[in-house]
Amino acid sequence: MSILNKVLKDLDKRGQKPGEAELSGGSAVAGPSSRLPWALAIAALILLVIALVAGYVSWTYWAGDSRSLDAKSDEQSQPRLVQQAPNSQKSDFVRPATTPEPQPTPSTANAQKVDSVKPEPQPVPVEAESIGEADTAVQAVSESKPQIVSKPEADSESEPTPEPALVKKSVELSPQQLIEREITAAHETADKGLLSESAKHWQRVLSIEPNHIEARRQLAALQFGRNRWQDALQVLTTGLELNPKAHELRLLAAKMLQKREQPQLALTLLHQAQPQVSDYLEYYRLKAQLAQQLNQWVVMAQSYKALTEAQPTQGRWWLGQAIAQQQLGETENAVSAFKRARKLIQHAPTLDFIEQQLNLLVEQDEATSS
Repeated sequence: MSILNKVLKDLDKRGQKPGEAELSGGSAVAGPSSRLPWALAIAALILLVIALVAGYVSWTYWAGDSRSLDAKSDEQSQPRLVQQAPNSQKSDFVRPATTPEPQPTPSTANAQKVDSVKPEPQPVPVEAESIGEADTAVQAVSESKPQIVSKPEADSESEPTPEPALVKKSVELSPQQLIEREITAAHETADKGLLSESAKHWQRVLSIEPNHIEARRQLAALQFGRNRWQDALQVLTTGLELNPKAHELRLLAAKMLQKREQPQLALTLLHQAQPQVSDYLEYYRLKAQLAQQLNQWVVMAQSYKALTEAQPTQGRWWLGQAIAQQQLGETENAVSAFKRARKLIQHAPTLDFIEQQLNLLVEQDEATSS
């Protein structure tokens, strides 16, 4: 208001200069009244300028306050990138936070009432980087489908654990382990009817352990079943050369020769060894049978005598010994053996045969004594 007072005083001084009344027409009252509209116009103009200045200052103040409030509101409502990754690891996608509608503040409303001509406050620019990240996050969420994200490691900065590599190492098996493996394979292939493959496995066993008796028996039986009896006998003969006490191989070879209708070769082969009777009953039984077939009564009698000593309760051994002694003319020993067999045998036809032979021996003895 001090400026306004100075202007009014200046106008008053100008209106009181000497000679102004005469120039206006000689009337002292007419001079000031003619200048009054101009003075009022100037005063109104000055007041308008002052009002504009005051309005501008007020608008600047309120606008600055509104911008600060809007900036805070925008920061609070700005989309945030939600990272869901435990232990400092970034997730594959983010979800923007809900952006609330900005509400007009009281200060902004008051500022608009004070000056209706005030221009609209410009929106505070958001950083391009934040907007770009938010748009990218929103686009990633809208375009991509939710995926199951595997739980990351506890320490993202630690070096990843290398995957275990498959390393093939050759393990050297012992000879016994190799033999067991080949025997298993031989049985499996034989069960499938692959006899040639089974024979190869048995041969591998013998290449590892030539004295393997069971492998020789199995291989010889397999070859004989394939009608390769010469190969079978060769396998058994080789085993007997390596181990003459392998009586199982000798017995098997004798049975093969018997089936090939070569009883003499079979008996000769059995004559080459005299194993323990109690351990090889079948060995002596076959020997006695071959001797009877070849009418070799001495060998037959010896073989059955050995069997009766090993198994005295077996009537068939006594019967065989009685027949051999009967053929040798040992009537007394034959009668004793027949009677012993009659006590142990329950088979009726065999008992009838024994009675017939006893009667025959009694008649022969009476004829000889008379």
